[in-house]
Amino acid sequence: MISRRWYAPAVLALLAAGAVMFFAGSRDWATGRVRAEGLPSATVAVTGSDVLPLATALALVVAAGGLAVLATRGRLRQLVGLIVLAAALGAVVTVATGSGAIDRGFTDAVEQSTAFTGRNAPDPQHTSWRWVLLGAGLVAAALGVLTVVSSRTWPSMGRRYDAPSAPRVAAVDLEHASGADVWKALDEGRDPTV
Repeated sequence: MISRRWYAPAVLALLAAGAVMFFAGSRDWATGRVRAEGLPSATVAVTGSDVLPLATALALVVAAGGLAVLATRGRLRQLVGLIVLAAALGAVVTVATGSGAIDRGFTDAVEQSTAFTGRNAPDPQHTSWRWVLLGAGLVAAALGVLTVVSSRTWPSMGRRYDAPSAPRVAAVDLEHASGADVWKALDEGRDPTV
């Protein structure tokens, strides 16, 4: 059984993993310089969200899951852990199998460049941001498993944050009640005739 002391670090790490995944998805994943004689050269870059938008969207799910772990308890928190695990693994698989999409996205960006003449397409220079997202996704998946396994032992928000329940209403005995009791019941929003 995982100790309660892992609760805060796990939640913070989950939020950080989601943020790193999203940040890495917004960085340039492939760059290149299109050079043509007689034309100004152009730098072409595609971001992770340009070529694999699903991975960036799943990163937001992971970050939201970190917040949801704070607000849930019990079986609902286990469900959140499963959702985080699925989103993180989905992002990892998307990135791990996305080489072709990255190259196609770069080729499309080169063809739209003003310096492209039809025969001067550069080879893409791949950055490491793809691998950063992949690593953060693996960390988030592990944290999703940790959430599922330990959700019952972790603390939850106090009951004072729950929606208020209806107060128990005591009936007013009209035969033995004074006028003040009847007025007090009315002031409290109770029907003294019930």
